[in-house]
Amino acid sequence: MRKPVSPTVELESEPEASAEPSSDVQQSASDLAEIQAELVADETLLLRILGMLYLSKKRNIVGYAVSIIDVERRMGLPREGATFVCDYMKYKRLVLADDKSRFTITVEGIDYLRRGLGVEKAATE
Repeated sequence: MRKPVSPTVELESEPEASAEPSSDVQQSASDLAEIQAELVADETLLLRILGMLYLSKKRNIVGYAVSIIDVERRMGLPREGATFVCDYMKYKRLVLADDKSRFTITVEGIDYLRRGLGVEKAATE
């Protein structure tokens, strides 16, 4: 009589812990690092633009609105280089834009600039 054949079951072995993370993990880490770098660059640009608008408003009582083209030219940015950041600032009400896409800083924008530069407001009593 023949012996019944029992199926051989191989247990899945634990994946070896490698010193290098998988390519998906590496890609995710790379993406996060790229996003973080973009956010830091955008924050720096935002503060620079707010600073320019602040000085323009403080020094020119009459013609203090600055066009996005002037912002890009003064800062040496490529065409449309400040559009995303300016749209964000308009949405957050840090700046106002007129019908000719000229920007002026708001009180909220000045407060944001002060916080971003570490300048504390004087305590009002």
